Amino acid sequence: MLNRFLFCLLLVLSLPVVAGNSVDLETTMKNMGLALKQAREAASPQAAKPFIGELTKLTEQAKTARFPEDKAQTYLEGLDKVLLTLQRARIAADAGDEQQLQQALTEVDKLRRHYHKQRKVSFWQLLFG
Repeated sequence: MLNRFLFCLLLVLSLPVVAGNSVDLETTMKNMGLALKQAREAASPQAAKPFIGELTKLTEQAKTARFPEDKAQTYLEGLDKVLLTLQRARIAADAGDEQQLQQALTEVDKLRRHYHKQRKVSFWQLLFG
């Protein structure tokens, strides 16, 4: 278990930093999902703090990605909501409040699911643009 954790941590930390607007959003989102999962499964609020920090960094990175013009505002709004919720999670972790921490992380997961649904493209949109 510890080896798996260290491998995942090294994988996340060794990702190349991409400058400008050429963020690989898919990879960033997958890494965000991993960091969220690790924060939720952490043994204590203190143990969750590095994952919350990583998730915050990845969320900031995702905000620099190029989004379709028609959905850019929606996605940026969602990422801002995630950042605010992560701020609450960080405060809860600093205070050692497991219940508030888990509540904030659950809210991040709900936001993730909600905004992923916004990404779906309809069949008709694929055909006619």
